[in-house]
Amino acid sequence: MRMRNGEHGYGVVTKTLHWLTVAAVAAQFGVGLTMKADDAVLDLEKDRIEQFEELVEGQGDAAEEMFEGEIERMEEALDAREDAFDDDYLTAAFSEPGVTLPEVHVLLGVSIMLLGILRVLWRSSTPLPPWAEHLSAGERRWEGLLEKALLTSLLVVPATGLLLLAVGNDWLTLHVAAQLVFLAAIVLHVGLVLKHTLVHRHRHLARML
Repeated sequence: MRMRNGEHGYGVVTKTLHWLTVAAVAAQFGVGLTMKADDAVLDLEKDRIEQFEELVEGQGDAAEEMFEGEIERMEEALDAREDAFDDDYLTAAFSEPGVTLPEVHVLLGVSIMLLGILRVLWRSSTPLPPWAEHLSAGERRWEGLLEKALLTSLLVVPATGLLLLAVGNDWLTLHVAAQLVFLAAIVLHVGLVLKHTLVHRHRHLARML
């Protein structure tokens, strides 16, 4: 097993950085979806509190006084949970005991950015293996553009996410746009890889038969 890229193909370092990046990105999307699901739970809980308040108000002043303390407790608990999703949620998250989802989200983002930097540095210090013979000139251009888009996204998406936490929602549009570009590049990259693999394998089997 060779460390660097060459005529033999991709080396161990390139492959390791690639799969570490895949694992980190997959974990990041999983955490992001979990955070969104938790946010949806907060919305449902808010609706439940509002419905409970309306129900109590319909029972008269005596019922309102009876359940006033309970409603305040529910609202305070909800406010505490929502603190993890406002502009200052990073500070709140790091003050909580244990490891929280926002902490994991930030740490994974920093890890992805560092992996992106390492990949760019390693990419500049080792040659690429030869193109597969079955790739057309257009497909090679596409692969080159997608590689640049993916490497750039590995830096831009986490960076805009950190800016979003540091200065507020002013960077939200750019962060979301960077994520969409990243997702589109991933889909196109995986699609081309599957196409190359399946078509090449089909042609190879056809020649064998």
